[in-house]
Amino acid sequence: MPWRIAAAVASLLLLVTAVASAVVLLRGGGPSDPISKAAAPFRYDLTGWEVRHLLNRWLYEVGHLFDDGPSIDEENDMLQRYFALTAEVASLEQQLAAGEDESLRSALEEKRKEQERLENKVEAILEKRVSKVVEGEGITTSLPLFSQVRFVFPPLDFEFHQPPLVLAISPRDHISLDRSILLRRGLTDEQMTALEDETAAGGVSSLVVSISGIATYPSTVAEHASYADVLELVAHEWLHQYLFFHPLGRHYLDNATLRTLNETVANIGGRLIADLVQQRFPLPQSSLAADGAREEPRIDFKAEMHELRLEVDRLLSEGKISEAEELMEEKREFLAENGFYIRKINQAYFAFRGLYGDTPASSSAVGPKMLALQRLSPSLSDFIRSVAEITSEEDLDRLLAERSVGSLTPP
Repeated sequence: MPWRIAAAVASLLLLVTAVASAVVLLRGGGPSDPISKAAAPFRYDLTGWEVRHLLNRWLYEVGHLFDDGPSIDEENDMLQRYFALTAEVASLEQQLAAGEDESLRSALEEKRKEQERLENKVEAILEKRVSKVVEGEGITTSLPLFSQVRFVFPPLDFEFHQPPLVLAISPRDHISLDRSILLRRGLTDEQMTALEDETAAGGVSSLVVSISGIATYPSTVAEHASYADVLELVAHEWLHQYLFFHPLGRHYLDNATLRTLNETVANIGGRLIADLVQQRFPLPQSSLAADGAREEPRIDFKAEMHELRLEVDRLLSEGKISEAEELMEEKREFLAENGFYIRKINQAYFAFRGLYGDTPASSSAVGPKMLALQRLSPSLSDFIRSVAEITSEEDLDRLLAERSVGSLTPP
């Protein structure tokens, strides 16, 4: 069909724009910049990843063009097995890290091979399920001359792959993400610490951060042993791609507030889409190792982190940098003692994690406002379409005021 061909061509165009925007977003300054120099040996090859993975989905689709496809029960069996394997692989890797054992290594290789055989099928199943929900919610696009034909754009496409690390840079005297640079996976703790120390020597706060996904095209999504977690990641990264074709996404780089608006929309929308997928395509929980009973936490992690963020902001506003940094280290040790291990908490940690306005690492008003707007919106589609057009926090305030007045108007 013409619109399917157009969608495929547009996807290739998306690749170019996504790579260009990611390179700009994650640039590290000029060649003489000390931070760029320090990060250069560890940089992530974003373009190489795109070249290697862009055609995977389309080649798989062509190869299975005339297949009837598995039934829902068969899909669920594959998903359950894949997520169980993910949990088993993670467990074996931890055991091997604790002590070499050839029998464990052999078992690990077998599990990985089985996982690889299922990977493309599982990705296709999850892409189909998320696409059906997104389409059902009306978050679709039409071609200029075929307005009656609506489809999900960009087409859902992701790859299970460990995302790159990110070097986050913030000033020490206040929390602000000045720079973020993509780094290759596999850095040792010693390499990360050395890079942080070298870059921090210039008077900044520096941190190497792990992420769970990145909106390349196809999206890069970390493997998880949880159906719910993977769905949320896939939906989150797709929403970034969707927003790229609207004002909110196009202005991502303008300022910190726009980045927070983008990330918060993707967080909230991703959770909502994932919940709807689980309602429409439930996966029996009893067979999922990762979704079993968990130990009750001894402390309220979210409350502890949000309280810390607010106190750090206060201390920094008073010029008490050393006191703020001492407090963050004390809290890190306290959290570790209570089962929540974070390698390092500093200004760069909050600058990066605080981009997500609905999380405890943020002190921005964007999160509560966005959550309020979502609750007042008549549908998920209305929420996503409305926020996709804003380009400032003032626009968000206006939308929220309109919805608030509308909710008080009698029918």
